[in-house]
Amino acid sequence: MKIYFNRKLRRDPWGGGAHFHSSMFDYLLEKGHHVVNKLENNIDVIFMLDPRYELEGCDYLAIKNYKIKNPNTKILFRINECDLRKNTNEIDNLIIEGCKISDKIIFISEWLQNYFQKNNLKCESKVIYNGCNQKWFYPEKNKKINRNFIRLVTHHWSDNWLKGFELYTQLDKFLSKNKNFSFTYIGRYNKNFSPQNTKIIKPLYGKELGDELRKYDIYVTGSQNEPCGMHHIEGASSGMPVLYHFNGGAIADICKNHGEGFYNFQDFLLSLEKIINNYDFYINKIDYNILNIQSCCEEYYKSIMEMIKT
Repeated sequence: MKIYFNRKLRRDPWGGGAHFHSSMFDYLLEKGHHVVNKLENNIDVIFMLDPRYELEGCDYLAIKNYKIKNPNTKILFRINECDLRKNTNEIDNLIIEGCKISDKIIFISEWLQNYFQKNNLKCESKVIYNGCNQKWFYPEKNKKINRNFIRLVTHHWSDNWLKGFELYTQLDKFLSKNKNFSFTYIGRYNKNFSPQNTKIIKPLYGKELGDELRKYDIYVTGSQNEPCGMHHIEGASSGMPVLYHFNGGAIADICKNHGEGFYNFQDFLLSLEKIINNYDFYINKIDYNILNIQSCCEEYYKSIMEMIKT
């Protein structure tokens, strides 16, 4: 098959959609398919990763026009975004329009699927959760923690305030009087986040990021309204329990079995103490199979093959 993704291929510190793209790209090549980077002739499947216009890709209108001229071409739409996530007001309508031209619609979480169904999206769809590359993100063997000094970490590609910077600001202040903890932030950060006690590390990618994450004990995410996210998946796959916001969108779907939630900073401290006191319990609850990108790609491939046969 000839398959086209409507976004530029990236292999650097970028969002979860870019990580999925590169993994699915490699998976399809291994299966012997031809993957192209522009809307050329005789495309069998268009993999729509985003309906918006981009200079290095094309939007749903260009794909719609291609479909009109090439009705046998199938369109698979992977939906990983919504307006609620970043307080925007344009993406929901574009996604609904994109669904109208798609042969197969896949959401990256039940939370996101429910969100659009509540917002009058009436179409058949399925859910496939994200996964990460476990050649890079894997746990340290026989990991033990020093309860007298707990190392906390998070990482983000986006600098949007809703990624958790309210929590990270409170945590930074907490560290000024609590020397039994450290907190490291990896990635781009919001301009209004001015930490005094947090260690900042530049954005990392791939093996370099995995090697860094294994240095820590507990993963923290204050992100809210996440359609699914990758950061908490990479954190857990690196062998850490996860502290997550109850308003974190789809994050709770994955992390509830190997972590603890919170609504405010007082909740956060109580959940932190609970994880520290029962550390091995949470470590043993991590299901690495559901965090694996290989399983994710296999599910998408099954969907492609089903779509082609219809």
